[in-house]
Amino acid sequence: AGFNPGRFEKISIFFSHRPGKISCKFMSYYLNIALAAILGGSVPTLAKYALAVFPTFSLLFIRFFVACITLLPLIIFSKELNLKMLKNLIVVGIIGALNPIILYISLKYTQASVSPLIYAATPLLTAIYVSRNKLEQISKKTIAGILLGLIGVVVIILLPLMINNSSQQLSIKGNLLIFMAMLAFTAYGIISKKKSEKINASPVALTFYFSLFGLLFSLPMAIYEYNSGIIIWSEIFPLHWLSAVAAGVTGTTLFYLVYQNAIKAGGATAASMFTYLQPIVGILLPVILLGETITLPFIIGAILAVFGVQLAMKKSN
Repeated sequence: AGFNPGRFEKISIFFSHRPGKISCKFMSYYLNIALAAILGGSVPTLAKYALAVFPTFSLLFIRFFVACITLLPLIIFSKELNLKMLKNLIVVGIIGALNPIILYISLKYTQASVSPLIYAATPLLTAIYVSRNKLEQISKKTIAGILLGLIGVVVIILLPLMINNSSQQLSIKGNLLIFMAMLAFTAYGIISKKKSEKINASPVALTFYFSLFGLLFSLPMAIYEYNSGIIIWSEIFPLHWLSAVAAGVTGTTLFYLVYQNAIKAGGATAASMFTYLQPIVGILLPVILLGETITLPFIIGAILAVFGVQLAMKKSN
């Protein structure tokens, strides 16, 4: 939004003396952003559908297990499956795993369509962090955009107080948990960018080790859920299994590989721009597939959140 070629050339990651290389880098960046929006936007719907029959940590275990299995050949090929890389990515892996874990817990209490709008605050928080660490000034228009975007997010979080919530589809608890998941995702993007540059870790390594830590975290609770007998196997149909596996393949393996490639091409702030497009997928799918309803306060909060992010990022970029 508000792309200015003259200013953007100052960003070294896109800079090249040969125009052909600039075009290729831009095309790679925009393609990764579009794919991230589609893949990431589908996760809450897939998870919400599967959570109707799967306990939370059992579903998380399936997601991380599928991701690890699909990534294993790639990380072996990249020669990054070793103890040294594991130690270097402990912090990144733990923070990265918190995002899907908290998100899955939150979806037990709220609508899937809320998620992409709260995640729209990711570019704002990333931009603020980057600006503060570079000691850059934030313009008045950027501050206005940040405040507008955060007001939109607050409206969405407080939706249960604004509407007749007799169906219990929404709760402040669930929306606050999504906000916490968004904070973890923002931190993951920033820290993984630094770690990638410091130890030259590939997108495959960053995604595999975060999935591995997620698998280890979810395993004890998944075993407990299995032993407690709360899984009713007769209620789990092929579409539920498909949703659970798809969340691992599209929502973890493919999404995080694409996201890390976007970070590599344009930095953490630029990569988080996929949240502009994610609401398109993230709202339409729950409405169509899960029958979720869209209210007037929801629409107002969505407009404020997305427009506020757009205004802030237009000036801060």
